[in-house]
Amino acid sequence: MRITGIERVKNGYGVLVDLDKCIGCRACQLACKEWNGLPAEELVFTGSFTSPSKLSASNWKVVFFHETRGILPLPFQCMHCLDPPCALACPVSAIVISNEGAVVINRDDCLGIGNCLAACPFDVPARGGDGKYYKCTFCVDRIQHGLQPACVEVCPTSVFTFAPMGVIIDMAKRETARGRVVYGVGLDRYIGGGTRWVYVASKERSAAMEKILPHVPKKKLDPYRWFFVSLKRRVRLVALISMLNRFIRKRLGV
Repeated sequence: MRITGIERVKNGYGVLVDLDKCIGCRACQLACKEWNGLPAEELVFTGSFTSPSKLSASNWKVVFFHETRGILPLPFQCMHCLDPPCALACPVSAIVISNEGAVVINRDDCLGIGNCLAACPFDVPARGGDGKYYKCTFCVDRIQHGLQPACVEVCPTSVFTFAPMGVIIDMAKRETARGRVVYGVGLDRYIGGGTRWVYVASKERSAAMEKILPHVPKKKLDPYRWFFVSLKRRVRLVALISMLNRFIRKRLGV
């Protein structure tokens, strides 16, 4: 099913991630690779429990371990922003939002320009060997068939709660009222305004969130600026191609 159109989707689904329940088993990480048929890659030990060390074109979900205050695992993937800067920054509309709320890169349309990575506050999109960009799809293919995302399905300690976005926001508000730390609701517009993956944790276990998830934008790149910069580049490219075409036709006497 081809997903088309860029629009803000207020409905759709979300996931509440309870970090107090996470034991760092990486079942979610493995399920992601298995369901999406992502290839294995040779890894280098970096001195950390985190393996691989970052998201890549063949690793769409990674359990990061914050090891400063004990060992605090945090499963991480594309956050599927409510107002995704990457979609606004893409000059060819290759990044779209499904009715389920999934922010998806249509690989057939991706030209590998890289504006999505520049605009992403979480540094998620990763360039593959084919020059195109890859990331978590929110398992939109599973959701469209009444299933949960693969990572949610396999978690042995019920870290993830998959539900309609309105339910997730209500749950997050209740967690805030209980004094727990919540991330993903009411964020700066440069951080997507809010995310469909909402994290909650006790204050004792929130250090990983503070380390990995930005509350203040790392880089204030206006996605609209990136859109028009790319558009300007494309216009110049088209003009150059047109000029070369006229030159060749003139030389050939066509």
